[in-house]
Amino acid sequence: MVLPRNKLLCVWAASVLLTTTTRVVATTTTSSFSPSALSWVPRGGSSSSSATAIVDGMGQVKKGASGNVMSGTVVALLTSPGTPNLFSDSNVGITAADAGKNVVVVQAPGATLVGSSGLAAGAGAAAAGSVASAIVVTGVTHTDVMEFRNSRHGKTLSALFDHALGSSSSSDSKKSLILCIQGTDTVDQDALIEQVEAIFAASACTALAKASDAPKDAPLPTLSDLYDVEVATIMNSNDASKVMSMAQVAAGKSGEVVPNVVSAVAEAYVAGSAANKGGSATMTTTTADPPAVVEAMLACEDAFARHARTARAKLYAWKSRTSRGLRVEKFGALAEALLKRTMALYDNDTMAAAGYGSSVAPYRLEKRSKLVKKIETPIRQLFALQVSNLEKTTLQKFNAMLLRKHGKTSPATSDFYTENAAAMRSAAFAFDTAMTDLEIPSLSLTKAKPSQELNGKLNSLLTGFADSPAAKLKLMKAIKKGANKQKKPTERSIDAGLDIVAMIRPDGFGTFQGFTGYQLGGNSITVGVHNDADDPGVISQFGGVRPPFIRVQPKLRLDVEL
Repeated sequence: MVLPRNKLLCVWAASVLLTTTTRVVATTTTSSFSPSALSWVPRGGSSSSSATAIVDGMGQVKKGASGNVMSGTVVALLTSPGTPNLFSDSNVGITAADAGKNVVVVQAPGATLVGSSGLAAGAGAAAAGSVASAIVVTGVTHTDVMEFRNSRHGKTLSALFDHALGSSSSSDSKKSLILCIQGTDTVDQDALIEQVEAIFAASACTALAKASDAPKDAPLPTLSDLYDVEVATIMNSNDASKVMSMAQVAAGKSGEVVPNVVSAVAEAYVAGSAANKGGSATMTTTTADPPAVVEAMLACEDAFARHARTARAKLYAWKSRTSRGLRVEKFGALAEALLKRTMALYDNDTMAAAGYGSSVAPYRLEKRSKLVKKIETPIRQLFALQVSNLEKTTLQKFNAMLLRKHGKTSPATSDFYTENAAAMRSAAFAFDTAMTDLEIPSLSLTKAKPSQELNGKLNSLLTGFADSPAAKLKLMKAIKKGANKQKKPTERSIDAGLDIVAMIRPDGFGTFQGFTGYQLGGNSITVGVHNDADDPGVISQFGGVRPPFIRVQPKLRLDVEL
């Protein structure tokens, strides 16, 4: 059967692996479970309940298991063989335990990478998940997250989703799916969920391919239609108890009660095992696409991813340069060559897919269109950024040139515009020349519109320069400088003046002191009186003799201006 294009896209999308790592927040829900060997006892409850084995470690259904009737909402615990289990001491077989409060915990081992049937293929996990309202996947390590699609947990979820999508039973409420990251808290939660969505998309495509009564254009179900996915980090048994508490609350909200849990799990396991062996337990099988068609579509997907990655590396280098305000030399020619070369390589790698008609050719063209868009969009953004940088640089240089000429000619006159019109044309020409290296005519990225816009901005800058803040600031500085500048004398002159200072010192011991002065034009006289001639201290200053009665000190002052 040849599937419609909308039913096949997700098969190859599921092969994309996301490996970046960030922080993921650990679960902090209040715990109401405490893990034990094979059962979970509520706080304040009794530990007398025991686990009932449904399927043994060899994958055989235990006889008489269905006679033990357990009813209630179901929490499925999918363990990981080979990884230490923080929830239980057992990773073998399927068991059911009454956890109290109308909750039954069904524990089942997940798939292994080497198994192809039974429990090793994930049939037990699928059976437990089919009857559960909340599903807990344990034992996911950091290595598993990096290659989740190809890990044992990816195989487990694939079996779980295949069973859920292939089952004829339906439920109005979504199930809770909790992925427990064990032993590390550095994992990208969004990337992990995207990988789970890819696994679900592959299962959805397979289910539609096998459904004979599905409409031709039936939409593919999504992961969010059936499950509420959460990611939790567990480091110890206390964290495991918190996760089990979350699962119990989620299962209780669904309100789905299974009358006989053991019997329902056993029947689901038998039906799933039969389907894996080629039976028709839950769905009708039909013929899938030929291997050559699948190989051609995978070739298109691989070529798309490979060439997109190569082009993205080149575009990132250009973006790093332009983000610093720099231009990429000969950007237009380089960008056009990158686009043409990438599409030519894609067409060459996928040429064989064009011959498969309506099954593969439309898919090839769709991937080609996406590849063109992935390259053209960044190129347009880089073009716009470089045009903006070039325009900003040109306007700054032109404005700086006007500031240098400010003062020689008043910017408010027509002469200022006339004298700088040539400089404006020179700036526009330099911009036009630089734009020649940037334009990409094949993408309609030309220099016509940017050059026209720049001419308008240059003209506006020139005509409005007199009112610009920069011009006003420079004018204020010039006025302030002129006001503070000292004027030089207009004539040379020499002015002379005589200053006379006299001191009278009559007899006495310093009880009287006074000064008087008189100024006439450039001349002045100052006379002082102090009766300290008999003061021993004064006499000692003069070598034991009395100071002179009067002392006169003349001073000639000359003021010269050159």
